[in-house]
Amino acid sequence: MQTLIKKFGWYILAILVFTILVTVYFSPSVIDGKVMQQTDSMKYVGMVQEISNYYNKEGKVSAWLGSMFAGMPAYQVGMPGTPLNPLTHLLNIVKRIDPMGAGMVLAGLVCFFILMCVMKVNRWLAVAGAIAYAFASYNIIIIMAGHISKAYAIAYMPLTIAGMILLFRKNWIWGSVLFIISIAISLLESHLQITYYLAIFCLFVYLGFAYQELIEKRYKDLLKLTGVMAICVIIAVLPNLSNLYSNFEMSKTSLRGPTELTLSSAGEEVEKPSSGLDKTYAFEWSYGVKELLTLLVPNAYGGSSAGTLDSSSELYKEFRKNGIQTSGDKIQAATYWGDKLFTSGPVYFGAIICFLFVLGMFVIRNPIKWWLLAGSIFFVFLSLGKNFDLFNDFIFHYLPGYNKFRTPEMALVIPGLTFPLIAIWGLNKILSEQTDESTLKKGFLWALGITGGISLLIWIMPSLFLNFQSSYDSQFLNQVPGWYYPALLSDRASIASADALRSLIFILLGALLLFIFWKSKDKKKMGMWVGIGMIILVLVDLWTVDKRYLNDDNFKKETLQESFKTSVADNEILKDTDPSYRVLSLLNSPFMESFTSYYHKSIGGYHAAKLRRYQELIEHRISGEISSIANAFQNARSEQDLVNAFALCPSLNMLNTRYLIYNADHAPIRNPLAFGNAWFVNQVDIVENADAEITALNTINPLEVAVVDKRFAESLKGFTPAPDSTATIQLDTYYPDKLIYSSNASTEQLAVFSEIYYQPGWKAYIDDKPADHFRADWTLRAMLIPAGQHQITFEFQPDIFLTTSAISRFSGLLILLMLFGAIGYSIWNTRKEKKL
Repeated sequence: MQTLIKKFGWYILAILVFTILVTVYFSPSVIDGKVMQQTDSMKYVGMVQEISNYYNKEGKVSAWLGSMFAGMPAYQVGMPGTPLNPLTHLLNIVKRIDPMGAGMVLAGLVCFFILMCVMKVNRWLAVAGAIAYAFASYNIIIIMAGHISKAYAIAYMPLTIAGMILLFRKNWIWGSVLFIISIAISLLESHLQITYYLAIFCLFVYLGFAYQELIEKRYKDLLKLTGVMAICVIIAVLPNLSNLYSNFEMSKTSLRGPTELTLSSAGEEVEKPSSGLDKTYAFEWSYGVKELLTLLVPNAYGGSSAGTLDSSSELYKEFRKNGIQTSGDKIQAATYWGDKLFTSGPVYFGAIICFLFVLGMFVIRNPIKWWLLAGSIFFVFLSLGKNFDLFNDFIFHYLPGYNKFRTPEMALVIPGLTFPLIAIWGLNKILSEQTDESTLKKGFLWALGITGGISLLIWIMPSLFLNFQSSYDSQFLNQVPGWYYPALLSDRASIASADALRSLIFILLGALLLFIFWKSKDKKKMGMWVGIGMIILVLVDLWTVDKRYLNDDNFKKETLQESFKTSVADNEILKDTDPSYRVLSLLNSPFMESFTSYYHKSIGGYHAAKLRRYQELIEHRISGEISSIANAFQNARSEQDLVNAFALCPSLNMLNTRYLIYNADHAPIRNPLAFGNAWFVNQVDIVENADAEITALNTINPLEVAVVDKRFAESLKGFTPAPDSTATIQLDTYYPDKLIYSSNASTEQLAVFSEIYYQPGWKAYIDDKPADHFRADWTLRAMLIPAGQHQITFEFQPDIFLTTSAISRFSGLLILLMLFGAIGYSIWNTRKEKKL
């Protein structure tokens, strides 16, 4: 027992310290049971409520979601009730403490600590490095925003690098196990953008190690290593086949896939169309070139968009001077002045970490540092997006898969890994006396001169580098008095100056610790105190910045579900007992909220990977129709005026938009012109291509005419419209993944269904026999129905997805067995060595 305590006691103690840290930081949720009010998490609850209810009532899992964007696959949203992958039980060990907050930071702490241990770093420095990585501001800010899968994927990244290092050291068993598990759990979180960045960074690391192998002419070792890593990747992918398949499938039909249109919504020809996202949309959240100063000085660009100023600010003083009342001793102001439309906070690595990173680049002699630096620079360039278009335009169009992602600033997660890695690695070299005095002195002065010098200049002369003016300021300048803007600019400069002084102090304290160590005679003892000092400085530095963005005010007793309270409008709509209809809410932007989806089937919703054809319908038709209805509300003199407005909204009507919410405390407006769940048409207009199809919607009445792409002409072969005024078709039963209709007609009819066409997945049956269906009116389903009485059924049965899901669960179990096997082998091997 004593042997085990001696061998593993420090690791257990470190994990205990990490657990205490996250417990204290997230005490409102871990201890008090409060719930973090995460924006995206709240939106997720609204997204999946329909299929959650379906699972709870029927015990069935639906892969189709009917409550957002008139219907979409649930793969990338969430599928309540889905059997867990066995690997999830491994992840739950860390997540159990608080899966929506503390668990993410704890995972980052443990994974980076493992990386430091693999790199044989001083135990105190390993803890400091773990804190620097896990508590970096971006990780905390995305937790506050509710980007759960992203946060966990970031947390697992160090484990992948640790596995690679072990493999290059020829530790085949644990290297393979760590490499496989880290990739598998990263993919399991389904945030492919982070995994994509990690894969590219792994290539830099691989090339660095491979270069050394080639220089030393170890060709066979490199070949063997490459083969082992390739096999590990294949094994790691298997538990994620369902995730990868669903992403691949949706990459062809969602916003991340190519458009068929060559004309914009304004009728202009699209220049250099992307095979993925629209470039302007993809590059919206690009980091500014000078904004990179926030890596060192957190509030160099004003912090978050929802900034606050205290009573010492110039703007507050001007408010009081001009007799404007304020609520308390703080006021809200647009302190952020960068190029992004808004931001929740800056990417801050820590002043000490930036100082140590520069120092590490001097004292580390291993050439792999240059590959790590090259990777860091590459990802910094990616993060600039539109602000470094010469580079990123090429990358966007030619780097495979890159145009499927948005938010370029997210690329800073890789420098967020390399900065503390090199910082702690270099510091470990110094404390273990593996660097000569001249190199240390040179690196020390350069690191202090660069990081301390920049901080000093911003503190003393903030306007020397920065002008503190945003291109978005013009949006409010004509709405404020003349004294407002000069005071705001002054406060922005003061905020940057104050934080620059703060960073300078931390840098000087870190430098002082190193200087004391440098001059110390008992370097072994002093090295321990330097390590402890670094832990304290890094923790205080990052903790205090993090608390600006995620603090006790972000937690409430109210659960996320309890936030969705029914309004007067909701209660009135819920009285409608028809199986299916849709609702349009004008309370907020209908395409940026999921509150409506919690109770109703919404025309809008919230998701970055909605179906491309639906997005294009929004751009070409729905947005204009919503604007016309909003205008009608402002000018309407009678209810008939509103009905007349709906008559000019054929796309909303064909989507069966029955209710309009314009005020939560008032009854909704019922649209009497909504087409219903299905209807027969008297005419077919077969068009040549996508441009003609979307354009035709501007002129036809979808209740009378179906627009069909010529690709589906074979499905209409031999059909001649024969109007039947007595024909009927209605929806009898609705489930998210199954709809049953009944029809009666004296002649063969062409039916159009107010449901989104999506293949593969949806299968149609007439009287339980397979039937062909096709797309009409850009995004709806259509099919020929024979004369007589019939039952028509649509079922969502994504066969390949279901098959890959089964393979994924089985593969996850195999990987867990590999982990247990590696643990067992290590124990057996240790005992064997002791006997010898």
